[in-house]
Amino acid sequence: MSTGAGGDRPRALSLRSQRAFRALEAVQLANAVAVWIHVVSVQWVLTERGESASIISLAPAAMAVPFLVLSLPVGVVAGYASRKKMMALATTTSALAAVAATALTVTGTDDALPMILSVVLVGTALVVVGVSWQSLLPETVDRRLIPTAALVDGAVFNLARSLGPLLAGFGLGFAGAEWAFAVVAVLSVGCALTLWRMERRSPDRTSTRRAIMPEISGAVRFVANSAWTTRLLFQLFLFGVPSSALWALISLAVHDRLGMGADGFGALMALIGAGAVVAVVGFGGLRRRLRVTVFAACGAFVYACALAVLALSTSSVVVAVAMLFAGAAWVSVQSTWMSMGHQFFPDWVRPRLIAFILLMFQGTQAVGSLLWGVVSDVAGLQAALLTAAGFMLLSCLSLLVVGLGAETGIEPVLVSELGGPAPQPETATGEGASGAGTTGARGSGPVLIRYEYRVPEHRRQEFRSAIRILRRSRLRLGGRDWRLETPAGDPGLFVESYRVSSAEEFAEQERARLTVPETRLRHRVESLAASVAGPRVEVGVPASRGRRGPRSSRK
Repeated sequence: MSTGAGGDRPRALSLRSQRAFRALEAVQLANAVAVWIHVVSVQWVLTERGESASIISLAPAAMAVPFLVLSLPVGVVAGYASRKKMMALATTTSALAAVAATALTVTGTDDALPMILSVVLVGTALVVVGVSWQSLLPETVDRRLIPTAALVDGAVFNLARSLGPLLAGFGLGFAGAEWAFAVVAVLSVGCALTLWRMERRSPDRTSTRRAIMPEISGAVRFVANSAWTTRLLFQLFLFGVPSSALWALISLAVHDRLGMGADGFGALMALIGAGAVVAVVGFGGLRRRLRVTVFAACGAFVYACALAVLALSTSSVVVAVAMLFAGAAWVSVQSTWMSMGHQFFPDWVRPRLIAFILLMFQGTQAVGSLLWGVVSDVAGLQAALLTAAGFMLLSCLSLLVVGLGAETGIEPVLVSELGGPAPQPETATGEGASGAGTTGARGSGPVLIRYEYRVPEHRRQEFRSAIRILRRSRLRLGGRDWRLETPAGDPGLFVESYRVSSAEEFAEQERARLTVPETRLRHRVESLAASVAGPRVEVGVPASRGRRGPRSSRK
């Protein structure tokens, strides 16, 4: 896969022939513009009503809250349902929320609670559209075009970030809030009709319905047992909380410190979006030259400086320049999380982990917005923005010192895609076993997987270290109750066992989930053993049996 300019250009040109991609990107642009018009309009209405900073900060927080509740369930449903139908229903919901907001402003009943609830509906729709689209993207374009398509998608999203606040500012300044909400309703209806028409002409591929809670539990186990994923979410958290201060408090800074009206507020928000678009278009070369964590740390530092300028300066020109840089820094760091996820998350769990990223990021925006609103009420607007800038510098240092761990050699290429053989179980034994191999185990419920390693004495300590790393791989792929045991009187024999929910899932682990990086961990353990026996599938083994055995050497 070429990464140079010469390789990217033909791909970018070839996207023009992807009609479904172009149509869906147009829907994405219109929907995102509508969302930003709605949220910015509500935020400004609350500001003009003289609401406190805590109430005003609820507008961006309310858009983020649905991500906390719905991201993971929507990620599971998007794995088997029609994504276009889900997006159509979501944009219909946005239209209804905009109609309600229009009615509230026309009748003069635009109190804080109903306006915030309208943002909650828009946020709910945004969750469904975002997760569905990320799940649909690999099926909309050729797999080789996904990196370029993701870049274009990012540019479109940030173009909406520019157009939405700008249109909101002009609409609020020249026509009033009711007309701004009416435009949102029209755009959302147009998106819904387009998606319904696309679904009728080309129905989505769907698959067998899966239970939501077990799928969510599997994603949680993957995150808990993937150090790289955990570190990614940690860095996202450190950036997300202080970055939310800008979105929560900018309307107050514009109104109270700069003395600007709705049109000036819209112009500054548009500059943030314009900076984001400039970063997507112009920072590609810088991103390729720098390590990912260094690139993200530079963005965090620039963002911290922009927050400090917003806190200290009363010059509209200086603040405008700072907001342009803030937009560029925002998209530089924010796009890092999603691009790393697309690059390193395995296909079988990617929709759920992308939902995890969206949940974490929007969650930090929700919690952070409320936090900075309260800090502003208690300590003042300046103190809140400067404190956020200080925490952003902490994020910058963490990216430089802690980083993300490995950035190469962990690409999730399936062994089956390279023609590698899947491990074959030796036998299926135990109480209730109906035959050898996984065929006899079909439909039998939980199974116990066993491996036996004969390890020379001089390699045993190294073996224990290697198999502790392999343990996390087993659990990532879906194993449970992992144990390592050494029979009494035979210190050279190590028995590894773990439980899987069914023989079918074990077969899926070995054929559809086993990647080259995971296989390297297995080869490392096997290279330290004189002999290896397994995998051995035991069917019908009571849960207590998996916990019995000789002396355990688990550490």
